Amino acid sequence: MSWAVDAAVLTLPDGTKVAGIAACYCGSVAEGERMLGPLKTLGTPVVDQMGPTSYTAVQTMLDASYPSGIQHYWKSSFLQDISDNAIDTMIAQCGSRPTPMCHGLLEYQLGGAVGRIDRDATAFAARDAQHAFLSLGVCAEPAEAKRCAQWARESWQAMQPFSTGGVYVNYLGPVVDEGAERIRAAYGAEKYQRLLALKEKYDPTNLFRLNQNIRPITTAGI
Repeated sequence: MSWAVDAAVLTLPDGTKVAGIAACYCGSVAEGERMLGPLKTLGTPVVDQMGPTSYTAVQTMLDASYPSGIQHYWKSSFLQDISDNAIDTMIAQCGSRPTPMCHGLLEYQLGGAVGRIDRDATAFAARDAQHAFLSLGVCAEPAEAKRCAQWARESWQAMQPFSTGGVYVNYLGPVVDEGAERIRAAYGAEKYQRLLALKEKYDPTNLFRLNQNIRPITTAGI
């Protein structure tokens, strides 16, 4: 059995600002209702779609919110914990969103099976991380993209006092935007050096250099 909860500060299509919760429990329906039922007591929900569903439906439930062609800019960090100050900061930042599609997101209860794997077994470093924060600068019009990206950067910066300093590597943008130090933060200093040695050995010309690229020293100028 496993479960996870995401919380987001959102704007509905009619302009209403809301706090949204997306939860998933993998197991029996009865146990899922027991585990996630308390979420329904937090207040009177505007919309309640929590109930039994398929795994494939869970995997696609956010697709409609991110249609092809819209503009995206993400910044993310793992958090030490979700303190009152962190929540207040996130809400304050979301109060100045440049477009209704921009939002802040908290991922809760990471770890689980991921956390039980030996830390040295793979390149992934943050197996003890429990939470992640994302600021998502999203808009439909390319002309708004610059403002949304700036908002996402400022929101991310405001949340850094609560950060572990690490980040999930798949939440990073291109190196030219995020910077090489963010790649190191994703893997940790020791693992980054091991990966750099592998890069030097197997890809010294930096043929594979898109996304979160570890550049070999011999081609650091690429």
